[in-house]
Amino acid sequence: MAPPAELLALGSTITGVVLTAPVSAVLARASWPARTPRAALVFWQAVCLAAGLSLVGAGVVLAVAPFPGSFPHAAWTGLTHLVTGRVFGELPAWRIAAGLAAVLLAGALLTVLIRCVVLTLRRRRAHRELLDLLTAPSPFTGGGAREAAADVSILDHDRAVAYTLPGFHARIVLSVGMLDLLDVDQLGAVVEHERAHLRSRHDLLALPFQAWAAALGRVPGVRPARRAVAELTEMLADDAACTRSSQATLAAALARVALADGGRSANRPAAAAELPTASGAAEVDGVQITRRVRRLLDPAPLPGAVTALVYLAAAALLSVPPVLLLLGW
Repeated sequence: MAPPAELLALGSTITGVVLTAPVSAVLARASWPARTPRAALVFWQAVCLAAGLSLVGAGVVLAVAPFPGSFPHAAWTGLTHLVTGRVFGELPAWRIAAGLAAVLLAGALLTVLIRCVVLTLRRRRAHRELLDLLTAPSPFTGGGAREAAADVSILDHDRAVAYTLPGFHARIVLSVGMLDLLDVDQLGAVVEHERAHLRSRHDLLALPFQAWAAALGRVPGVRPARRAVAELTEMLADDAACTRSSQATLAAALARVALADGGRSANRPAAAAELPTASGAAEVDGVQITRRVRRLLDPAPLPGAVTALVYLAAAALLSVPPVLLLLGW
């Protein structure tokens, strides 16, 4: 016998709240993601998506429970009745309010995501135009001509800065301060790190978490989630750079930049497509750089079996909302 819709909605709500707050907060403080950043990012995405689906699904369940048939059929019936206005004469007010709350939550999350995308594109375009005025092309190609698909631009600034501007006209920006600070091998490692951001489009990975933080930033665990994801993308780029350079070389480059910058961030991830001082830039502080350097010098990747379990856990987490809604209906 299927549980009542109210019980399903309660379970779905609890799942969404737990994933949004305590699970995100605990995961952001955990140390194991640094040992398998790719799998950890997949798990983070599963947490984010499962939380949203669970919270939206709870309201939908309460709204369409009186309609007959399976959950998809009941949801479709409720939607058609809502469009025609019949639902207001068939359902009690509290069920209508639950359904509208679910629609508003889904619409708010989608709206914030679209707004983040639009603002990011605008800032990238403005930044690109500014770079055309302030930078000069560089013959430095790091890993060879075949890796020179993205332009390397030189910014006339004393502070050591390296970051990417992703998109159709992708750029890698290095400052004169960075060129003066690092030797050729270290510069090559830094450029490979930035190219890894562009190849893997880490900016797209981080964008949903930026939107999540913009919509639910006051909820404990949401902003730490954004920072944790930004740090993991940096670690992924470190790993990619070390396939073309040595771990010691990249670690030395990070350490020299951090020391020269007084512990402030001089590396801007692909997620921060704006100017280094622009709002929305990912927080990459001296503590995070220290963790990255230690990780490079003393790597301790998780065993393959444990990493596989992380992927399985992510898949299981994503299955929770549909299982609650479809099998439990």
